[in-house]
Amino acid sequence: MVDTCDLRHPIGLRNRFVVVVGRKALNRRIELADLTIEDLTVEDGGVAQWDAYSKTDQDAHGEDTWVPSVGDEGLYDPVQATRDWLNCLHRLGVDSGPVLRALTVAGTLQSRVTATVRGDFVTGDAVNDWIRGMAYAADLPNWQDITAHGLRRGGAQEIADVGGDPTKQGRWKPGSATVKKEYLDRAQSRAENPWHKVSEKQRAAEQQ
Repeated sequence: MVDTCDLRHPIGLRNRFVVVVGRKALNRRIELADLTIEDLTVEDGGVAQWDAYSKTDQDAHGEDTWVPSVGDEGLYDPVQATRDWLNCLHRLGVDSGPVLRALTVAGTLQSRVTATVRGDFVTGDAVNDWIRGMAYAADLPNWQDITAHGLRRGGAQEIADVGGDPTKQGRWKPGSATVKKEYLDRAQSRAENPWHKVSEKQRAAEQQ
């Protein structure tokens, strides 16, 4: 989906930020929609994202999520994606407030004169629409069923599949039954799949 983003256009820069950072930070769609420029601290080694409120933080104590750089992978690097989008916002005259903005086809800020109570903040549904649009552009199967939740779910599963625990990165409560059932147990089941033993035996026989 990132490959479908036109980095010469503000919409492409915004959407790339959503996919790259949203997946690495395991963001819920409303967490992305609620992010402000002030919530982001960009360093060479990564991006610190302050989540002031989340589903598991009803009292809004807030939590810092670190999104590390991936080095030379510029197109997919969260540091570069964040810097490029913030620079674009600056050119549009935006230096504070919501990170994600509604844009016109021409790449200008969409008028919010008739906006809802969220003001300049977009909605979680809008984030879903952007994700679905990129999935369509990438010609992904069942693109119409793809939502922003796939960023969170896919990132968490990737962490679990290499033996990590996505609990803190995704701001779940410690000992979350959801994480255990949906990610950790699934990763363990995959790792222990009996077909791995069959493949190992076949490779050993071929080497003899």
